[in-house]
Amino acid sequence: MSTLDAILDAGDAFGVLGRDVPVRLVNVSASGCLLEAAAGLEVGTTGTLWVTLDGTTCCDEVRITRCAPLAGSTATHALGAQFLWTSQPATQSLRRVLRQLQTASSPHDSRIRLVVGRRRPAEGR
Repeated sequence: MSTLDAILDAGDAFGVLGRDVPVRLVNVSASGCLLEAAAGLEVGTTGTLWVTLDGTTCCDEVRITRCAPLAGSTATHALGAQFLWTSQPATQSLRRVLRQLQTASSPHDSRIRLVVGRRRPAEGR
Protein backbone atom coordinates (compact mmCIF):
# COMPACT_ATOMS: atom_id res chain seq x y z
CA MET A 1 0.00 0.00 0.00
CA SER A 2 1.41 3.39 -0.98
CA THR A 3 1.65 6.32 1.43
CA LEU A 4 -1.09 8.15 -0.48
CA ASP A 5 -3.41 5.14 -0.25
CA ALA A 6 -2.78 4.93 3.49
CA ILE A 7 -3.65 8.61 3.93
CA LEU A 8 -6.79 8.36 1.79
CA ASP A 9 -7.95 5.23 3.61
CA ALA A 10 -7.53 6.84 7.05
CA GLY A 11 -10.82 7.46 8.85
CA ASP A 12 -9.77 10.93 9.98
CA ALA A 13 -8.50 12.33 6.65
CA PHE A 14 -10.01 15.55 5.38
CA GLY A 15 -9.14 18.24 2.86
CA VAL A 16 -9.58 21.97 2.49
CA LEU A 17 -10.10 23.70 -0.83
CA GLY A 18 -8.96 27.32 -0.84
CA ARG A 19 -9.44 30.18 -3.23
CA ASP A 20 -8.68 33.89 -3.46
CA VAL A 21 -11.67 36.22 -3.75
CA PRO A 22 -10.93 39.80 -4.81
CA VAL A 23 -12.95 42.16 -2.61
CA ARG A 24 -13.37 45.89 -2.01
CA LEU A 25 -13.26 47.03 1.60
CA VAL A 26 -16.23 49.39 2.02
CA ASN A 27 -16.36 49.88 5.78
CA VAL A 28 -14.52 48.52 8.80
CA SER A 29 -15.27 48.55 12.52
CA ALA A 30 -13.86 46.93 15.65
CA SER A 31 -16.03 43.84 15.17
CA GLY A 32 -16.01 43.34 11.40
CA CYS A 33 -16.24 44.87 7.96
CA LEU A 34 -18.39 45.32 4.87
CA LEU A 35 -16.94 43.99 1.62
CA GLU A 36 -18.05 44.05 -2.00
CA ALA A 37 -17.24 41.15 -4.30
CA ALA A 38 -18.06 39.97 -7.80
CA ALA A 39 -19.11 36.60 -6.40
CA GLY A 40 -21.29 35.68 -3.47
CA LEU A 41 -20.06 33.55 -0.59
CA GLU A 42 -22.13 31.27 1.59
CA VAL A 43 -22.92 32.61 5.06
CA GLY A 44 -20.61 30.85 7.52
CA THR A 45 -17.64 30.75 5.13
CA THR A 46 -14.38 31.50 6.93
CA GLY A 47 -11.15 32.86 5.55
CA THR A 48 -8.33 35.34 5.96
CA LEU A 49 -8.83 38.94 4.87
CA TRP A 50 -5.54 40.44 3.64
CA VAL A 51 -5.12 44.21 3.18
CA THR A 52 -1.99 45.95 1.90
CA LEU A 53 -1.98 49.67 2.66
CA ASP A 54 1.02 51.91 1.98
CA GLY A 55 3.27 48.85 1.70
CA THR A 56 2.15 47.32 4.99
CA THR A 57 0.23 44.05 4.85
CA CYS A 58 -2.18 43.12 7.63
CA CYS A 59 -4.69 40.34 7.99
CA ASP A 60 -7.44 38.93 10.16
CA GLU A 61 -9.50 35.77 10.21
CA VAL A 62 -13.13 36.48 9.27
CA ARG A 63 -16.47 34.69 8.94
CA ILE A 64 -19.06 35.77 6.37
CA THR A 65 -22.24 36.67 8.26
CA ARG A 66 -24.26 38.20 5.43
CA CYS A 67 -24.31 37.99 1.64
CA ALA A 68 -26.72 40.19 -0.30
CA PRO A 69 -26.94 40.94 -4.03
CA LEU A 70 -26.22 44.54 -5.06
CA ALA A 71 -28.09 46.47 -7.73
CA GLY A 72 -26.42 49.20 -9.77
CA SER A 73 -22.84 48.38 -8.77
CA THR A 74 -19.83 46.86 -10.52
CA ALA A 75 -19.66 44.38 -7.62
CA THR A 76 -22.53 41.94 -7.45
CA HIS A 77 -22.59 41.09 -3.73
CA ALA A 78 -22.23 42.85 -0.40
CA LEU A 79 -20.54 40.66 2.20
CA GLY A 80 -20.72 41.24 5.93
CA ALA A 81 -17.65 39.78 7.64
CA GLN A 82 -17.10 39.32 11.38
CA PHE A 83 -13.58 39.26 12.83
CA LEU A 84 -12.88 35.92 14.50
CA TRP A 85 -10.99 35.61 17.75
CA THR A 86 -8.90 32.58 16.76
CA SER A 87 -5.87 34.18 18.41
CA GLN A 88 -4.75 37.41 20.08
CA PRO A 89 -4.68 40.18 17.42
CA ALA A 90 -1.12 40.48 16.10
CA THR A 91 0.71 43.73 15.41
CA GLN A 92 -0.37 43.55 11.76
CA SER A 93 -3.99 42.71 12.58
CA LEU A 94 -6.69 44.73 10.80
CA ARG A 95 -8.14 45.46 14.22
CA ARG A 96 -4.86 47.09 15.25
CA VAL A 97 -4.50 49.27 12.14
CA LEU A 98 -8.16 50.24 12.04
CA ARG A 99 -7.54 53.98 12.43
CA GLN A 100 -5.10 54.01 9.50
CA LEU A 101 -7.61 52.15 7.28
CA GLN A 102 -10.41 54.56 8.16
CA THR A 103 -8.32 57.58 7.12
CA ALA A 104 -7.07 56.10 3.82
CA SER A 105 -7.77 58.49 0.96
CA SER A 106 -9.22 55.86 -1.38
CA PRO A 107 -10.00 52.15 -1.14
CA HIS A 108 -8.51 51.80 -4.63
CA ASP A 109 -5.05 52.69 -3.25
CA SER A 110 -5.03 49.41 -1.33
CA ARG A 111 -4.59 45.80 -2.37
CA ILE A 112 -7.33 43.80 -0.67
CA ARG A 113 -8.33 40.16 -0.97
CA LEU A 114 -10.13 37.50 0.98
CA VAL A 115 -8.43 34.11 1.07
CA VAL A 116 -11.10 31.52 1.73
CA GLY A 117 -10.26 28.11 3.12
CA ARG A 118 -6.60 28.51 3.99
CA ARG A 119 -4.53 30.51 6.44
CA ARG A 120 -1.88 32.05 4.19
CA PRO A 121 -1.99 33.14 0.52
CA ALA A 122 0.14 31.32 -2.05
CA GLU A 123 3.58 32.76 -2.66
CA GLY A 124 3.99 35.21 -5.52
CA ARG A 125 0.43 36.53 -5.53
